[in-house]
Amino acid sequence: MEEEERFLDIVIRQICDELGIKLEKLSYDWVLQLSKDGKIRHITRNHFDNNPYSSCEIANDKYATYEVLKSQNVPVVEHKMVFNPGTRSKYIPEEGIWKEIEKEFSKQNLLVVKPNSGWEGKGVELCHTKKELEIAIQKLFQTEGAISICPYYEIKTEYRTFYLNGEVLLIYGKKKPFIMGNGKSTIQELVKDLHLPDKKIVKDNLKNLEMEKIPDDGEKIEISWKHNLSGGAKPEMLEKGELYQEIKELAIRAGKAVHINFATIDIIQTTQNEFYVLEINAGVCAPIFAEKVEDGYETIKEVYKKAIEDMFL
Repeated sequence: MEEEERFLDIVIRQICDELGIKLEKLSYDWVLQLSKDGKIRHITRNHFDNNPYSSCEIANDKYATYEVLKSQNVPVVEHKMVFNPGTRSKYIPEEGIWKEIEKEFSKQNLLVVKPNSGWEGKGVELCHTKKELEIAIQKLFQTEGAISICPYYEIKTEYRTFYLNGEVLLIYGKKKPFIMGNGKSTIQELVKDLHLPDKKIVKDNLKNLEMEKIPDDGEKIEISWKHNLSGGAKPEMLEKGELYQEIKELAIRAGKAVHINFATIDIIQTTQNEFYVLEINAGVCAPIFAEKVEDGYETIKEVYKKAIEDMFL
């Protein structure tokens, strides 16, 4: 989060200088106050003043996002809410929570468990056994009042779209980190060459690998099943064309459905070439994109500039 705040501080300060906007930091630097022509607008962390409060609340709640999009026939990754019996007992059915959880698990003998509000893939687990499932849920219940459970989708590519006022400004795909065996080096040695981010999510992913194993020559090993840039995935700009248009149209439908004005909307393309909205992020920040993509800083700066200009219309 500190990395995001430093990045946004630099970008927003530059934009304000270019647009003649006065920038002040308030509330121990948590609030950025922007002033121009008698108008005052605010940015808190990575949330901009463009959005209605209710839209942000929906976007920050994975199950709420699912229900709103589903109610308007927008293709969306299925989510089911599970409440913490220790803190949300009034929402627990008489039969308890495990009957429904086991029912969902039995459909694939796989289940994705995640915090109902979260980011960067933190706390998201793919459970292959009932034991893994129970451990993951109990761990989340230590800090979460509610979690979401989802079926596992075979994802070909995950795309991030930057959405502003019914338009998509850019789209990039996320390429999961992987190593290719050479028959000589251990997984640990091969991973070093990836120069993965020094983040907890990466360390957690690596715990699932046999680091001293020597993969066969040409053997591909994925570091994680998740597509988070913070976990080492690489962003790749999507050129305009038929695929771009299909993703763009779905993102616009999703943005309009929740009445959000400025957001990133994540869309998955399955191995069956079906498209679903994964989530909507009311907080918009892209330090890794800016670093990893050619001209990424200027590209994302232009996105923020348009959002800030829109705040003062």
